[in-house]
Amino acid sequence: MPALTCRSSPLAVWPWVVVPALVSLVLTDCGVVTWREVYSSSEPTRRARVMIDEKCGLADCSVRVVVSGLKGSAQVLYRRGCNISFAQAAWTGSVVGLFLDGGTCGTARIAYDAVTGARLPFAKVEGAVREAIRGQYHVRDDELAQLGGDIFSWATYPGDGSQRRSREEFGRRYPH
Repeated sequence: MPALTCRSSPLAVWPWVVVPALVSLVLTDCGVVTWREVYSSSEPTRRARVMIDEKCGLADCSVRVVVSGLKGSAQVLYRRGCNISFAQAAWTGSVVGLFLDGGTCGTARIAYDAVTGARLPFAKVEGAVREAIRGQYHVRDDELAQLGGDIFSWATYPGDGSQRRSREEFGRRYPH
């Protein structure tokens, strides 16, 4: 007597192929998601550069700050669950100062020497970063007065649903 065999139709096979493929894509953030540069600033002599990169999956975005210079590249910040609302860098020689508003993951203030590869206190570059924000974005005195005179408050989105000029202007200059 011949053995009983079942012939499977192509329609019966597709769930066994498609479902694992979809699960794999979801678990690996779609597999095609890569870091994308959102903001960068080069040192005046172009020997060093700071970059803010973003990688977004299905649920949230990750942000990293990379400084490249004579000693190679270094990741100086990595955070998950961010949405970049604002960023501004200022260079003082080989030292970069950076203010970043990552929205839901908070703000970051970084000072990093691209030649020595050393992190430094932000206070060393704070004045330069303040002036860069004010100059680049033409921040008016009346805007600062509403926020107690603090430029970093101007550059930080409060998350209250109302638009801030800092966030709107940054998004226009650096669409992401």
